[in-house]
Amino acid sequence: MFDVLTYLFEEYSDPSAFGDRSALMRQLEAAGFEDDEISDALDWLDSVGNTGISAYAGANDGAGLRIYAQSEQEHLPVEVRGLIQFLEDNGALNPAQREMLIDRLLDLDPDDLDVGSAKLVALMVLWAQQAELPILLGEALLEAVHGEPTMQ
Repeated sequence: MFDVLTYLFEEYSDPSAFGDRSALMRQLEAAGFEDDEISDALDWLDSVGNTGISAYAGANDGAGLRIYAQSEQEHLPVEVRGLIQFLEDNGALNPAQREMLIDRLLDLDPDDLDVGSAKLVALMVLWAQQAELPILLGEALLEAVHGEPTMQ
């Protein structure tokens, strides 16, 4: 799934430019991706787009420290929680985006979660919303796509 998401991120500057899902699936199949991997990635992106940030808007009204529930602590490694806090502290995520990111991470298999995959998920969540990123933080997240910082 992460390979498909990376490919889509690199090919499209705007997720709304995907067009028809069946045409996109054919394009991804032609690029060499497996059907189940494509379906998982597109379903995941649909869930990001369908939920929308408005579902989390109340999080922006409060001020305080995010305390993780026991189930969240068990699912999200401490390094991933640290990354989320770092992104929020440095202006890459507002509280509503943080909550959406946490929800998206909780949907993943815990065995697939590490800092690299969390960076990619954060980038995908922000990309799907077409959010602006501070340049240095954007580069840090792009490491998940390119393996090293790259100016885009």
